[in-house]
Amino acid sequence: MELRRRMTLAGCVVFASVMLSGRAAWAVDPCSLLTTGQAAAALGVPDVNAGAGANRCIWTPKKYKQGAGQLTILLEGANDGAKMMGQGTAVSGIGDEAIQTVVGNGAVLHVRKGNTWFVVNVHGVPPAQATQVEQTVAKEIVGKI
Repeated sequence: MELRRRMTLAGCVVFASVMLSGRAAWAVDPCSLLTTGQAAAALGVPDVNAGAGANRCIWTPKKYKQGAGQLTILLEGANDGAKMMGQGTAVSGIGDEAIQTVVGNGAVLHVRKGNTWFVVNVHGVPPAQATQVEQTVAKEIVGKI
């Protein structure tokens, strides 16, 4: 019976540590990681709208501009899907760890700073352009996490 109590306690400690490990990420407002000016510059437009979600922010041009795309920042917490599945290519010089994935005509940059993973995605532009913008934006964000 004593072993069962210890195992239950150990399980609770592990569960709590996993749940709290990503908690710092959720305390950050994803839309605060870039100014509207930084997001607009990244998309090559004069002004943007920011749409917030529970753990993400999406910036879109206020006025349609062909080829501008949209920029999304997603806070993942302590784990990253691409890392866990062994996908992507390592990128040096961004955060503590960065992985660039390109699937079809889309590119996504996964970045770890400390215990927090975040994703930068530019959608609606060619992958080479998206990759460059994502890396520039990620470098700006790393200092704020």
